[in-house]
Amino acid sequence: MDKKHYNELSLLSQEIYDQASDKLTNYCAAKYCGIGNDTMEQQMEDYLFVAEETSAYLLGNALALLDPESQEEEIRTFVENVRRVAASAVRKMEDGSRLS
Repeated sequence: MDKKHYNELSLLSQEIYDQASDKLTNYCAAKYCGIGNDTMEQQMEDYLFVAEETSAYLLGNALALLDPESQEEEIRTFVENVRRVAASAVRKMEDGSRLS
């Protein structure tokens, strides 16, 4: 994949993320607005559920396009990317808590 194609896909990914994030934020605001301040855990559960379901749909569609022999390698790559994102999120939270 050349740099131009990579950048196009990266921008597309960001646009999809922005739309999904806005939609989820709006959902949580409508669902939990006025309930009180004790909804952070529920909102996080909702966010994780939507992230898992959406990722499963997208990954399932992508894997359906592959030959069965290459599916395992793609699943391993996906899992490694999820681990990398999770580690980055943990580092950001840790760095933020150290600044407080």
